[in-house]
Amino acid sequence: MVLHHQSLAFLHILLMVFWIGTDLGVFIAGFYFMNAGLSLGQRRTAIELGLVIDRFPRLCFPAILPVGAQLAYEDGLLPFGPTAMAAVWAAGLVWLAAVVVGMFRPGTKLAQTGHAFERVFQVASLVGLGGAGAAGLAGALPLVPWLAGKLLAFGLICLFVILLELSFGPALAAFQVIAEQGSEPAREATLRRAMWATYVWVLATYAAVLAAGYLGTTRL
Repeated sequence: MVLHHQSLAFLHILLMVFWIGTDLGVFIAGFYFMNAGLSLGQRRTAIELGLVIDRFPRLCFPAILPVGAQLAYEDGLLPFGPTAMAAVWAAGLVWLAAVVVGMFRPGTKLAQTGHAFERVFQVASLVGLGGAGAAGLAGALPLVPWLAGKLLAFGLICLFVILLELSFGPALAAFQVIAEQGSEPAREATLRRAMWATYVWVLATYAAVLAAGYLGTTRL
Protein backbone atom coordinates (compact mmCIF):
# COMPACT_ATOMS: atom_id res chain seq x y z
CA MET A 1 0.00 0.00 0.00
CA VAL A 2 2.85 2.38 0.84
CA LEU A 3 4.56 1.55 -2.47
CA HIS A 4 1.28 2.16 -4.31
CA HIS A 5 0.91 5.57 -2.67
CA GLN A 6 4.52 6.51 -3.35
CA SER A 7 4.12 5.43 -6.98
CA LEU A 8 1.07 7.66 -7.33
CA ALA A 9 3.02 10.54 -5.82
CA PHE A 10 5.87 9.95 -8.28
CA LEU A 11 3.40 9.87 -11.20
CA HIS A 12 1.84 13.10 -9.97
CA ILE A 13 5.27 14.80 -9.92
CA LEU A 14 6.16 13.30 -13.31
CA LEU A 15 3.00 14.70 -14.87
CA MET A 16 3.87 18.17 -13.59
CA VAL A 17 7.43 17.87 -14.92
CA PHE A 18 6.24 16.86 -18.39
CA TRP A 19 3.56 19.56 -18.30
CA ILE A 20 5.97 22.43 -17.62
CA GLY A 21 9.08 20.92 -19.20
CA THR A 22 7.61 20.19 -22.62
CA ASP A 23 5.59 23.39 -22.64
CA LEU A 24 8.84 25.35 -22.46
CA GLY A 25 9.59 23.95 -25.91
CA VAL A 26 6.32 25.43 -27.14
CA PHE A 27 7.23 28.72 -25.46
CA ILE A 28 10.57 28.86 -27.30
CA ALA A 29 9.03 27.86 -30.63
CA GLY A 30 6.81 30.92 -30.38
CA PHE A 31 9.82 33.24 -30.61
CA TYR A 32 10.85 31.67 -33.91
CA PHE A 33 7.24 31.97 -35.07
CA MET A 34 7.42 35.74 -34.43
CA ASN A 35 10.84 36.20 -36.05
CA ALA A 36 10.29 38.19 -39.25
CA GLY A 37 13.91 37.52 -40.24
CA LEU A 38 13.12 33.86 -40.91
CA SER A 39 11.42 32.54 -44.01
CA LEU A 40 7.71 31.74 -43.88
CA GLY A 41 8.57 28.06 -44.18
CA GLN A 42 10.88 28.19 -41.19
CA ARG A 43 8.32 30.06 -39.13
CA ARG A 44 5.57 27.66 -40.12
CA THR A 45 7.79 24.70 -39.21
CA ALA A 46 8.55 26.27 -35.81
CA ILE A 47 4.91 26.66 -34.86
CA GLU A 48 3.97 23.25 -36.25
CA LEU A 49 6.72 21.69 -34.14
CA GLY A 50 5.51 23.70 -31.15
CA LEU A 51 1.98 22.38 -31.61
CA VAL A 52 3.28 18.80 -31.72
CA ILE A 53 5.23 19.33 -28.49
CA ASP A 54 2.11 20.94 -27.02
CA ARG A 55 0.44 17.54 -27.02
CA PHE A 56 2.37 16.55 -23.89
CA PRO A 57 1.14 19.36 -21.60
CA ARG A 58 -2.36 19.00 -23.02
CA LEU A 59 -2.36 15.34 -21.99
CA CYS A 60 -0.83 16.02 -18.57
CA PHE A 61 -3.42 18.71 -17.82
CA PRO A 62 -6.44 16.37 -17.43
CA ALA A 63 -4.39 13.35 -16.30
CA ILE A 64 -2.96 15.09 -13.25
CA LEU A 65 -6.39 15.77 -11.75
CA PRO A 66 -7.57 12.22 -10.91
CA VAL A 67 -4.05 11.20 -9.84
CA GLY A 68 -3.87 14.10 -7.39
CA ALA A 69 -7.41 13.45 -6.20
CA GLN A 70 -6.58 9.79 -5.55
CA LEU A 71 -3.59 10.80 -3.43
CA ALA A 72 -5.70 13.18 -1.37
CA TYR A 73 -8.47 10.59 -1.05
CA GLU A 74 -6.10 7.92 0.22
CA ASP A 75 -4.78 10.39 2.78
CA GLY A 76 -8.34 10.92 4.01
CA LEU A 77 -8.35 14.58 2.96
CA LEU A 78 -11.41 14.58 0.70
CA PRO A 79 -14.92 14.61 2.23
CA PHE A 80 -16.44 11.95 -0.03
CA GLY A 81 -16.52 8.18 -0.56
CA PRO A 82 -15.35 5.66 -3.17
CA THR A 83 -18.27 6.30 -5.54
CA ALA A 84 -17.37 9.96 -5.85
CA MET A 85 -13.71 9.04 -6.30
CA ALA A 86 -14.67 6.67 -9.12
CA ALA A 87 -16.62 9.52 -10.70
CA VAL A 88 -13.52 11.74 -10.57
CA TRP A 89 -11.54 9.07 -12.42
CA ALA A 90 -14.30 8.63 -14.99
CA ALA A 91 -14.45 12.37 -15.61
CA GLY A 92 -10.67 12.58 -15.91
CA LEU A 93 -10.56 9.72 -18.43
CA VAL A 94 -13.37 11.24 -20.52
CA TRP A 95 -11.53 14.57 -20.50
CA LEU A 96 -8.31 12.82 -21.53
CA ALA A 97 -10.12 10.95 -24.31
CA ALA A 98 -11.53 14.23 -25.62
CA VAL A 99 -7.99 15.64 -25.82
CA VAL A 100 -6.71 12.56 -27.66
CA VAL A 101 -9.55 12.70 -30.19
CA GLY A 102 -8.79 16.33 -30.94
CA MET A 103 -5.12 15.52 -31.48
CA PHE A 104 -5.43 12.53 -33.76
CA ARG A 105 -8.57 13.37 -35.71
CA PRO A 106 -7.90 17.05 -36.53
CA GLY A 107 -10.35 18.88 -38.76
CA THR A 108 -13.16 16.37 -38.21
CA LYS A 109 -16.52 16.78 -36.50
CA LEU A 110 -15.29 14.29 -33.91
CA ALA A 111 -12.37 16.60 -33.13
CA GLN A 112 -14.72 19.56 -32.80
CA THR A 113 -16.81 17.55 -30.35
CA GLY A 114 -13.65 16.65 -28.45
CA HIS A 115 -12.62 20.30 -28.20
CA ALA A 116 -16.11 21.20 -27.00
CA PHE A 117 -15.86 18.56 -24.26
CA GLU A 118 -12.45 19.94 -23.28
CA ARG A 119 -13.94 23.40 -22.83
CA VAL A 120 -16.83 22.00 -20.78
CA PHE A 121 -14.38 20.27 -18.43
CA GLN A 122 -12.23 23.39 -18.21
CA VAL A 123 -15.18 25.59 -17.26
CA ALA A 124 -16.57 22.98 -14.86
CA SER A 125 -13.17 22.68 -13.14
CA LEU A 126 -12.79 26.44 -12.99
CA VAL A 127 -16.15 26.82 -11.28
CA GLY A 128 -16.26 23.58 -9.27
CA LEU A 129 -12.67 23.08 -8.15
CA GLY A 130 -11.77 26.75 -8.04
CA GLY A 131 -14.92 27.45 -6.04
CA ALA A 132 -14.27 24.52 -3.69
CA GLY A 133 -10.72 25.75 -3.12
CA ALA A 134 -11.90 29.27 -2.35
CA ALA A 135 -14.59 27.89 -0.01
CA GLY A 136 -12.01 25.70 1.72
CA LEU A 137 -9.71 28.66 2.31
CA ALA A 138 -12.67 30.60 3.69
CA GLY A 139 -13.50 27.76 6.09
CA ALA A 140 -16.79 26.88 4.39
CA LEU A 141 -15.57 23.39 3.37
CA PRO A 142 -13.62 20.87 5.50
CA LEU A 143 -10.39 21.06 3.50
CA VAL A 144 -6.88 21.55 4.83
CA PRO A 145 -5.51 24.92 3.62
CA TRP A 146 -2.80 23.54 1.31
CA LEU A 147 -5.30 21.26 -0.48
CA ALA A 148 -7.79 24.11 -0.79
CA GLY A 149 -4.98 26.20 -2.27
CA LYS A 150 -4.20 23.44 -4.79
CA LEU A 151 -7.85 23.26 -5.87
CA LEU A 152 -7.98 27.01 -6.28
CA ALA A 153 -4.74 26.91 -8.30
CA PHE A 154 -6.16 24.23 -10.60
CA GLY A 155 -9.27 26.31 -11.14
CA LEU A 156 -7.06 29.26 -12.07
CA ILE A 157 -5.07 27.05 -14.45
CA CYS A 158 -8.32 26.25 -16.26
CA LEU A 159 -9.09 29.98 -16.53
CA PHE A 160 -5.63 30.81 -17.83
CA VAL A 161 -5.72 27.97 -20.37
CA ILE A 162 -9.06 29.19 -21.71
CA LEU A 163 -7.70 32.73 -22.06
CA LEU A 164 -4.50 31.39 -23.62
CA GLU A 165 -6.42 29.47 -26.27
CA LEU A 166 -8.63 32.48 -27.03
CA SER A 167 -5.61 34.76 -27.41
CA PHE A 168 -3.67 32.32 -29.62
CA GLY A 169 -6.38 32.30 -32.27
CA PRO A 170 -5.68 35.91 -33.34
CA ALA A 171 -1.95 35.10 -33.54
CA LEU A 172 -2.60 32.29 -36.01
CA ALA A 173 -4.94 34.57 -37.97
CA ALA A 174 -2.28 37.29 -38.09
CA PHE A 175 0.30 34.82 -39.40
CA GLN A 176 -2.15 33.64 -42.05
CA VAL A 177 -2.44 37.23 -43.29
CA ILE A 178 1.37 37.46 -43.48
CA ALA A 179 1.55 34.16 -45.35
CA GLU A 180 -1.07 35.29 -47.89
CA GLN A 181 -0.23 38.98 -48.30
CA GLY A 182 3.42 39.17 -47.35
CA SER A 183 5.40 40.45 -44.39
CA GLU A 184 5.33 44.12 -43.52
CA PRO A 185 5.91 45.98 -40.22
CA ALA A 186 2.23 46.54 -39.40
CA ARG A 187 1.32 42.90 -39.96
CA GLU A 188 4.30 41.66 -37.98
CA ALA A 189 3.37 44.03 -35.14
CA THR A 190 -0.14 42.57 -35.09
CA LEU A 191 1.31 39.07 -34.82
CA ARG A 192 3.69 40.08 -32.01
CA ARG A 193 0.91 41.76 -30.01
CA ALA A 194 -1.23 38.63 -30.24
CA MET A 195 1.68 36.39 -29.27
CA TRP A 196 2.67 38.55 -26.29
CA ALA A 197 -0.94 38.47 -25.10
CA THR A 198 -0.77 34.68 -25.33
CA TYR A 199 2.51 34.61 -23.40
CA VAL A 200 0.88 36.48 -20.51
CA TRP A 201 -1.49 33.56 -19.98
CA VAL A 202 1.25 30.99 -20.60
CA LEU A 203 3.33 32.48 -17.78
CA ALA A 204 0.26 32.73 -15.55
CA THR A 205 -0.39 29.03 -16.17
CA TYR A 206 3.21 28.16 -15.29
CA ALA A 207 2.93 30.13 -12.05
CA ALA A 208 -0.30 28.39 -11.06
CA VAL A 209 1.07 24.90 -11.87
CA LEU A 210 4.22 25.57 -9.85
CA ALA A 211 2.16 27.00 -6.96
CA ALA A 212 -0.01 23.87 -6.91
CA GLY A 213 3.11 21.68 -6.98
CA TYR A 214 4.71 23.63 -4.17
CA LEU A 215 1.61 23.40 -1.98
CA GLY A 216 1.31 19.68 -2.60
CA THR A 217 4.99 19.08 -1.81
CA THR A 218 5.33 21.26 1.28
CA ARG A 219 1.74 20.87 2.52
CA LEU A 220 1.91 24.31 4.12
